[in-house]
Parts: sequence; structure tokens; C-alpha cells
Amino acid sequence: MASIQDVSPTGLSSERAPLLPERQDALSSGRQFSPLTLLIPLAVATRLTSTLPTTTLLGVIQSLVCRLWLTSNGNLPPGGDISKELCAVPEVERTYAAVISTILIGDGLAAMIACSVISYISSRLGRKPVILGTIAVSFLGYSFMVCSQYLSGWLEASALIAALLLQMFSGILTMTFIANIYTVDISSAEDRTPVLSAINGWATLGQTVSFAIGGLVTTKTDDPLIVYYISISVLGAIFVYVLAFLPESFPEEKRDELRRERLAQQNVEANTRRKLSSRLISTIVIAFEPLKQLVPARKADGRKNWRVVYCAIHVIIAMLADSYSPAALLLLYTTKYSYNPAQTGIVLTTLSLSAALSLTYTIPLLIRVLRPIYARKVALPEEQGPSDVVAVSTSTDLLDVHIAFVSWVINAISYIMASATKTHLSHLIAVTVVGFGAAHTPIVRSLAVSSVDPLQQGEVLAAIEMMSSIGAFLSPLVMGGIFTATISTQPMLVFYIHAAIVIAAASLLFLIRDSDRYQKPPDTTLITAANAFTIN
Repeated sequence: MASIQDVSPTGLSSERAPLLPERQDALSSGRQFSPLTLLIPLAVATRLTSTLPTTTLLGVIQSLVCRLWLTSNGNLPPGGDISKELCAVPEVERTYAAVISTILIGDGLAAMIACSVISYISSRLGRKPVILGTIAVSFLGYSFMVCSQYLSGWLEASALIAALLLQMFSGILTMTFIANIYTVDISSAEDRTPVLSAINGWATLGQTVSFAIGGLVTTKTDDPLIVYYISISVLGAIFVYVLAFLPESFPEEKRDELRRERLAQQNVEANTRRKLSSRLISTIVIAFEPLKQLVPARKADGRKNWRVVYCAIHVIIAMLADSYSPAALLLLYTTKYSYNPAQTGIVLTTLSLSAALSLTYTIPLLIRVLRPIYARKVALPEEQGPSDVVAVSTSTDLLDVHIAFVSWVINAISYIMASATKTHLSHLIAVTVVGFGAAHTPIVRSLAVSSVDPLQQGEVLAAIEMMSSIGAFLSPLVMGGIFTATISTQPMLVFYIHAAIVIAAASLLFLIRDSDRYQKPPDTTLITAANAFTIN
């Protein structure tokens, strides 16, 4: 893991300095762990608990849909035992498919709302309370899921719906956002991209473990609730761990500083809002406060900074195509090649393992090797006069852009390979390559937050995640509709469309310039003193 740097000798905060510089002493002495190291168990545990129950959730939903349909038609056998033959009717299959589609769509909308709420609360109360609250919501959701299995009829359905709603607001997208926002808080500008990649890699490793053991544990114990008991236990343990060991990444002085900036901005805006309707709209808009960061800010030279907008457009277009691709690939394998659950689990495990290796090791190593080469091309000086702005760093974002673009190209080509090959071994090789194209996710987040004041990085990250959630919401509707219509005649068409869309979205990243990076405004006190000294 990258170390956390001290603040600059001037004592002035900048994007180069993390929000927890005091942890450097702990790192150098070796007596304490870095906050980034302490974040790893949280990233692994939350991703594991988010994906572990998926091995049995589909079966639970299908069984409930079938049982309710049989009950409503008076065909439920004595004792409530049902078989696959009883559920193999068109009405049950259509209802089951509709429920799954609704859940996928709801996940995207819920993640968007959750990211907005998390950004709003965490910027006022801190990141740690929000982390604890989200873990508690997930814990409660799995508890409802367990309770639903001891109920029957519509009580079971009600408990299951409550569990699904809670999990929508504390699912993979939400937990990933929490880990990312904490990482951004405590990472310097130089280390942000490789550290984000590594944290996402550790989280993906948790997902790999869940895919590997979820089905195995359920099969060996013959108990579909065992994965929920495991998840509840892990969430309880990680709640205590966060409460006891994880430090706050957005301390009170930073929150107070951000609050003062907001009050000043609100006072300026209040002069232009005189009507009651304007104030009412302003109150409603608070729920979407992070989206304000998508409005281009003006740089020191007076030009608008479009970097966050470019990243947002890139994310929503890319997620529109990419979010549905894993599901489409699995549907293709199960329908065309008759994959059984064990083979499907191997594919998912292979995909997650290769992504974890790429994010945790390959990308940080690649950045470390290539950064000196790219750094020679930077025109920004390290030290500037008091009348100039302070440079963020001597490295260039061109390296991040190139790696992100190449990873999207790998993603596009590998999905086409995975859909075109015909043997189980070639499928595993193709999905392994898919996993090695995962670098774009942390890199785009790093590019987005590097264009704003460190105090606003959490809100920018929330805005990007909200755009990602919109793409995830639209993907089953658009790409799922295409795949459903062409799976019998042209099953590879959706993957060609996916490739064209993600490469077009990746091309937008070439609009990003180093001049759009955040640069600390000049210190007027120093400028005045320097000018006075010059005159004298």
C-alpha cells in the first residue's frame, strides 16, 4: 500500500496532502497500522457479505414466487413442499423474470439515492458514522431475510421485500462508494490511483471468496440460510472492528471548513432567491446536492473546468453497456452451452480472481514503472512564485487516461472472445482476460476527484457514483432488451454493441487535460507581502 505523506513544509493544505497526515508518524514507527491498511478488512468483508447470499437468493425468490402462485390457484401440496415440476409453468417463469428485472432496476435507483444520502450525511457528521450505519442497514436486511424463511404466505413476502429494499441501499455499489470515499480522503494526489486500484482489488478478492465458498457451503450443509448466518456474523464483527479501530477520515475541522464554505455560498445564492418557489426547489435539491459538482467550475484563468463532466458522461455511457454484460454472458453460457451451477460458479470465481489480481498488484506496479516515463513530459514546475498557483504534482494524468483506455479495449475484446469461443477452457481464458480489464473503475474515479478542492472530493465521487447508478439502472432495460430479442438468432450482437459503446465512452477521456487538475488558489497574504517587499 502507498504510504500517507505529510503536509507540505508550508503547512498549507493542498490536494497533495491527505486528510490524515498525522498518521505518518504511526507508519514510520511501525507501532500502528495505516488507515489504508485498516480499510482493507472493511473492503473485503463488505464485498463478501454483499455477494455471498447471491448464491441462494435467486432460489429463494423463485421458490417464493412459485409458492405464492400455487397458493393463489389452490394447487399448493399439503405440507407446502413444492417441486421443480410444479414451478415449471409459464406464469411462474414470467413472474420470476419480472421480479429479477425489477430488483436489478431497483438496485441502480437505490444506489443512486444511497450515494447522495451518504455524501450529504458524511460531509456533516463524518465518514465513520455513515460506514457504521450502512453496515447496520445491511445487517438488518439479512436478518429480515432469515426471518422470512420462518414465515409463510404474504408475511414471508413482506419480510423478503423489506430485506431486498434494505439490501438495495447497502449493496455492492454503495459499499464500493464508501470504501472509495474513505480512500480518497486519506490518499495523496500522487498515490490516489494505485491506492484506489488496490482497495478495489481487495474488495474484489472478497467477492472471489464469496463466489468460491457460497455454493459449496450451501451444497454441503443443505441449508440455504447458512450464507445469511455467515453474512450476519461477518457484518457484526466488522461493525465492532470499524467502531474500535478505523479512524475518521474526514475530521471535524475539515467538516467545519466545508460548512463555512457552504454557508458563504448559500449567502451569495440567497441574494438571488427571493421567491418562495425558488427556496422550495432549493430545499428539494438538497437530496441531489452532489450533482451540483457536475456544473463546470471556473479555473484561475477564467475558463471552465469540464473534467468532472467528461468523467460523468463517460461513466454513465460505459455503465449503460458494461453493467449488463456479465449477466448476458452467463445467460449465454447457461442457455447455449448448458452450464450447471458449478460451472457458472467457476466462471464467476475466475473473473473475480483475475480482476482482484489486476487491481491489487498489476495496475499499481504498472503505474509505478511507467510514472517516471510520463513524468518527464510534464510542463508544470514543482515550485512556483508566490503570485502563481501551487502545482498539484509533477506527474501527468495522461498515464491514467492511457491505462483506462487500454483497459476498456481489453474489456471490449475479451467479452467478444468470451461469447465467440465454444469450449469451457476457452471460456475461462476469455473471462480471465475480462478481469484484467478492470482498471478503468478506480482510475476514472481518481481522475474525477483530482479536479476539485480536497474538501469537495467526496461530493464529486458521490456525483460520479450517482451517474454510474443511472447507467446501471438503464443497462438491463437497453442491453437486456437487445439481448432478449437476439439471443436465439444473433447472441453475439449485444457484445459487439457493448464493445462499440465502451470504446466510444473511453475516447471521451482523451479530452482530459493536466491543466484541469485542482490547483490551490494563491495565498493573498503571501502575495501582498511579496509585493510590498518588491516595492520597498
